[in-house]
Formats: sequence, C-alpha cells, structure tokens
Amino acid sequence: MQSLNDLIAASLEAARSAQPIVSLTRLMEKTISQKEWLKQILPEAEEDETLLYLSDELTIYSIKLTPGVLYPPHSHGMPVVIGFYEGCETSLIFEQESGGNLRQIDRIDFDAPCVGHLEKDAIHCITNYGEITSRAIHYYLGDLVSEPRSLWNPDSMEVMPFDNGKYFEYAKPNSI
Repeated sequence: MQSLNDLIAASLEAARSAQPIVSLTRLMEKTISQKEWLKQILPEAEEDETLLYLSDELTIYSIKLTPGVLYPPHSHGMPVVIGFYEGCETSLIFEQESGGNLRQIDRIDFDAPCVGHLEKDAIHCITNYGEITSRAIHYYLGDLVSEPRSLWNPDSMEVMPFDNGKYFEYAKPNSI
C-alpha cells in the first residue's frame, strides 16, 4: 500500500471477506505498525474526527482524542475495529438496566500500538487519561452516519437519538 486510497481499497476487501472482523483486525495490525507512513497518508485536519470513507458496508474515521476530556456514553449499532497508533484511550463499557439506567460493567485501557474491538450492541464512553493526544483509525462495519444510534446525557442519563453536536457539547473534563 502506498496511499490512503490503497488503504481504503484494502479495508473494503477485508470488510467484504467471510470473516470481516478477523480480516479488518489483521489489516489494522499491519497498518498501525507503520505509524509514520500512516501519519503521512492521512489528511491534515483540525477536527478531532475526520471521515475518510463512508458506504453501506464500511465507515472509516481518523480520530484524535485530546487528553483530559470524557465523552458521553453512546452506542454505534454495529461492530467496531479500532487501531490505536499513538497515545492511549480508555473505554468505559456500560449495560442498560431494565429501568433504563446505565451501569458500568467494564473498563478497557488501550495503549498504542494496539487494536481493539467493540461489539454491535456496546454502549461506551471514551477518555484519554494520557498526556498526549491519542490517534486511531476506526472501522465501523456499516454506515455509521445513517445508523440510528443512542446518546446519553452524562448528567441526567437521559437517552436520546445520537446527535454529533450534543456529543461534543456533553464532553467534560475527566476526573483522574
């Protein structure tokens, strides 16, 4: 692979395979092992989230996570493969109880370089407890932009349809 287009083509091929999670994980492991190349082919962006590719079968984002910010609980409605190539990220995993409340059931700490996964029905919030901005490539197995998803207000824990503006509005300092 020599370009972002090559990475996208290889990603689509992996997503269309008989075992897309396995294939995307292998591709991600190879990709993040070439951190400098990856940083060269990714577009320069001020935004924390840069959409690289979108189709019905695969969405690819480049995501930066600033240290000290806790993003609110949310769902994706599809499996996710994440390749961390710089920094660290913590994912707090929740389950929704019968009354609608969220209860934290797990905490997963990712230190680059590594590959992580989230199941289709995962509810999580993310933060960066490190000292540098984390960087990762996210593969969503579907059209993330059109997928009906949920977002929880971190103060009231009221659930609502996912809204990107509210997602960033509800972000607050993490407490370490």
